[in-house]
Amino acid sequence: MTQMNLLELAKQGDAQAIASLMNRQLQPKGITVKVALKDACLQVMLESAQTPNQQALVAFVRKGIVGLGAASIERVKIYGRQTGEEFPAWNQEFELVVDASSMQSSINTYSIFSNDQNQQLESPVVTHRNLQSKIASENLRDNNIYYEIEGSNGQIRLTHNRIIISRKGTTAFITQGLKGDKEIPISRITAMQFKRADALTKGYLQFSIQGGIESKGGVFAAVSDENTVMFNELEQLEFEEIKRYVNSVIDTDPLAFDELRFLELKTLRELRVKDNKEAAEKVITSEKIFWDKKKKLLLIATIVSFVFVSLAPNGSILHAFAGISLIISGVFLCMAWIKSQ
Repeated sequence: MTQMNLLELAKQGDAQAIASLMNRQLQPKGITVKVALKDACLQVMLESAQTPNQQALVAFVRKGIVGLGAASIERVKIYGRQTGEEFPAWNQEFELVVDASSMQSSINTYSIFSNDQNQQLESPVVTHRNLQSKIASENLRDNNIYYEIEGSNGQIRLTHNRIIISRKGTTAFITQGLKGDKEIPISRITAMQFKRADALTKGYLQFSIQGGIESKGGVFAAVSDENTVMFNELEQLEFEEIKRYVNSVIDTDPLAFDELRFLELKTLRELRVKDNKEAAEKVITSEKIFWDKKKKLLLIATIVSFVFVSLAPNGSILHAFAGISLIISGVFLCMAWIKSQ
């Protein structure tokens, strides 16, 4: 796709086009960009072998996005992460305000994410700083503010001092019935049981409370236990963060509520879902191409086998061999036909 076509798509808010424009400038510097657009918020993940330079890259992204003038983008969240790490080392959010001067600069399409702008990135990575992640521009001091974490058979709402378990959705209705929200003061939680998810089974987080009777039957009992919420592999990191915070409260050394990583983890989960979807689509496309090529060879093999069956004397070894070959090639031809559709 040409530079001009990419720019036109990017101006319409196309996340893949925006990522392509950024990667053209940043990949030579060892930085990979992933972009997702959700609810008018553009989420940009920057990855490199060393921690990306926050100040330089935020300025680069801000100038480029403002220059696009995309009406579908209202906010931008930028994350910097070292390759191989689960959590971003930093994140920064800003509202997208497009003024007249920015709109004027967007008329020159080649100035957006251009080499001139790219040259301003004096140091694309941070070599020896361990920056703590923070959730920006949100007031979480009020106890009414909470994090909402989605599980497989329910949801957990986490406040400063309470766990509120709710059951919404079809799976929750099947496993839990028509149950209301259950509030558990963290001060009453005496223990937690955490079972990690894997490719075959879901994980779960179970809360033990004073005077309560929790289930002891593992995953199958956890499905219907009112103090337990299940999760899959993609949701696991968010439940580990719940466990980390509750343990800190139990140990009377609570973590800062506004420094919990739920917003970052949710973004990572969404990016992983997108990556998994794209990978699955590539596998399906490759499989279709493979079977489409084999289909022609199998068709020739089937025709040749049919000719030999027709010409070979009945009862001969050649007739029997050709018959077997005709059946096998016919079966694979049908399979190739189905797989290539």
